[in-house]
Amino acid sequence: MRMKKLPAFIGLPVFVLGVSIAGCSTVAPPKDSIAAAELAIRGATKSKAPEYSPLELRMATDKLDAAKRAMDKKEYTEARRLAEEALVDAQAAEAKAASEDASRAASDLRQGLETLRREAQRASQGN
Repeated sequence: MRMKKLPAFIGLPVFVLGVSIAGCSTVAPPKDSIAAAELAIRGATKSKAPEYSPLELRMATDKLDAAKRAMDKKEYTEARRLAEEALVDAQAAEAKAASEDASRAASDLRQGLETLRREAQRASQGN
């Protein structure tokens, strides 16, 4: 059996329509990305990030708000990008805060050790 060819004036529009439909795949709403960013921001807020890295935390919050606005406008690609950036900013804020906190704790420990060393020297010289 032989298949008949479609006339060019019918085949070309059908081909163009098929390609355009395939190219218009829908992007799913990035609910998971937004939820992850919200969780990271909550975690950073409960850490010392508000004290040690408020700028990074503010950037994360602002980007999350922008992601939610993009979601409302059904701009899902933009919403995902912003939510992912918010997640990274929140993680950076928390990491910076943890680093600063550890640095300060180490400094306090060094001061305490230096004080003990001086007291030990003074005690050994007094005997």
